[in-house]
Amino acid sequence: MDNRKIILSFYVACAMVIWFLSREGFQYVYLQFYQVRRLPGVGAAREVLPVVLGAVGFLIALSHRKLNVFMDEAVTELKKVTWPTREEVVRSTTVVIICILVAGLILAGFDLLWGKVISFLLQT
Repeated sequence: MDNRKIILSFYVACAMVIWFLSREGFQYVYLQFYQVRRLPGVGAAREVLPVVLGAVGFLIALSHRKLNVFMDEAVTELKKVTWPTREEVVRSTTVVIICILVAGLILAGFDLLWGKVISFLLQT
């Protein structure tokens, strides 16, 4: 099953995100609250708990049958997608940027116009 490698890579990436976020959260609590720093074993716990949370998240995702079926179907569908070429992406991006600039200029013109009208009406 070729999809399995992609799914496992995704699960590993998710476990790494869980590890990183929990590590940063524990670090924040450790640095912000002096009472927490005084607890015995807290220094080791703030390094070990994020690893445990990441591993538990990975194992839960790995053992969840419905999630694995969903991920397999999602990867299969993504393989069917026809991705645009670089030239098509550049062309579409250019069109979007030009449209945004034109819309921005039109809105700036209306803003300037209505600002002058309101200023004129408030002066009289």
